[in-house]
Amino acid sequence: MDESEPDPKTAPGTYILAIALVLPAMLEPVREAMLSLRLPGQRKLHWHGESAGRRATIVDRIASLPVRHLVVVRDGLPEEPSERRRRKCLARVVWELDQRGVTRLVAESRERKQNGRDVKAVGYLRSSGMVSSALHMLHEPGPCEPVLWVADCVAGAAAAGRSGKSHQFDALRHTADVIRITAGGTG
Repeated sequence: MDESEPDPKTAPGTYILAIALVLPAMLEPVREAMLSLRLPGQRKLHWHGESAGRRATIVDRIASLPVRHLVVVRDGLPEEPSERRRRKCLARVVWELDQRGVTRLVAESRERKQNGRDVKAVGYLRSSGMVSSALHMLHEPGPCEPVLWVADCVAGAAAAGRSGKSHQFDALRHTADVIRITAGGTG
């Protein structure tokens, strides 16, 4: 799982969480494919740092992989704090994953305090009975897990789409479930 926030000028109040859904047997092939896209000197792929041409190459490669994507888009209020938007997206993501029988959610590490808030939010959902106790969340540094690069690029492409560059997400639409939630409801 990774996040993106589109340009606030073109998509104010929007927060996106993208999840790469990969069967355990497919983890190594997906990792290898993503590692093959890394340029010399790159520690990881990061959508924000890639050129338009590289983005097209990356999206085409991701679209060919045995991966499904879950993209949750929160259209919040422009003044709503980013962490609140994330919490709302995360709650929906965790519910969706629990419904699909997913037991392991790996998110790209952020700051320790932010990671702790994520784990606490998932714990609350589990203890309140909103999701089963089977789903566990952990955080990994981006350079250590190439599958996170898939989520980063899908989130970036979805954000680009929200900012008027929908062609960057078009190749992924057939593999993505996009769920929109709004500040006034659940989507």
